[in-house]
Amino acid sequence: MESYKTSALSKKLFKYSIFDLDGTLLNSMYAWHDLGKDYLLKKGINPPDNLNQIIVSMSMLETAIYFKEAFNIKSNPEVIIEEIKKLIADKYKYDFNLKPYVKEYLQKLKDENTIMCIVTSTPLDMARDALERNRVIKYFSFVLSCDEVGVGKNKPDVFNLAANKLDAKPAEIAVYEDADFALITAREAGFYTIGVYDEYFKDKRKDIEAISNIYIESFKEIM
Repeated sequence: MESYKTSALSKKLFKYSIFDLDGTLLNSMYAWHDLGKDYLLKKGINPPDNLNQIIVSMSMLETAIYFKEAFNIKSNPEVIIEEIKKLIADKYKYDFNLKPYVKEYLQKLKDENTIMCIVTSTPLDMARDALERNRVIKYFSFVLSCDEVGVGKNKPDVFNLAANKLDAKPAEIAVYEDADFALITAREAGFYTIGVYDEYFKDKRKDIEAISNIYIESFKEIM
């Protein structure tokens, strides 16, 4: 059943929207779950049990710097990034698909003259590969990676950069995210937040619902 809050959103049009990519538009978070661990194991390093909790909110650059400093990896961060990307890049190019009703919802927003962009922690080239293969890149004015600002979504820099590029105020922009830390950052920065369910963050669902202005399990709810 459609909730009051999702029903209200269907009547409230935002001129601007910022979409996260992984876990929000793409069914791809499962592949990131063991990526850091697999990378360290290939280096002969035994990763800590809480590795995912440490790196989940980091940009790729922040992760590479953390790996270098915490595990005494001799390679520079740029080389570490390229090594990590090799483990997952082909999935963006060939495998990852859109979550249900994403394309239909993007078309709905386009028909309503909403200006849309992507803000992602994923490297830009990989993000564009998935968007192009799934034939939805046409809906977005631009794609921003956290690597362009050097910090992850636990800080507002990339959201603020997107707002500047949209030439809009945060209160005029709806931000769609699956991760609790990103939703907290966006909401505290003044954006309207829409939490999107993803299996990767299922244990944090109640927290994410509380953080979000509205919360959806599927884009069908706000069609």
